[in-house]
Amino acid sequence: MVVTTMNRHLLIQLQTGQTAAGKPKLHNRVYPHVDVEVADDAINQVLEALTPLFADPVYVMGRVDTVQIAPDTSSSASSSTTSSGSTTSSSSSSTTTGTEGSASNATSSSGTQSSASTSSTTTTSAAGTTSA
Repeated sequence: MVVTTMNRHLLIQLQTGQTAAGKPKLHNRVYPHVDVEVADDAINQVLEALTPLFADPVYVMGRVDTVQIAPDTSSSASSSTTSSGSTTSSSSSSTTTGTEGSASNATSSSGTQSSASTSSTTTTSAAGTTSA
């Protein structure tokens, strides 16, 4: 499998309150168009610099990478779909970790599996990695 990062954005989730059940109410702040070649240390510095600008406490922060997963033997790109994901954790740490993509085989209507190229979104924060 060949995993290629297609695009990246920064995600900061702020806790704006609590529901009646005691769960946190979250507000997402997204900063798109982040260069996929930027080092994790630089992303961490940007996130740390943005943190004091918010009135609400930071619930979680990190980067979100959209990756394309394709077989090794394929030389041409096929159509892909994108799904989004986000992490929910009680940690407000801002360190980021490397992303991981996971491949899944698509099942056609006849029940057979194909190995078509797919895209997935991986959200990475200090709390862990969630793939959708």
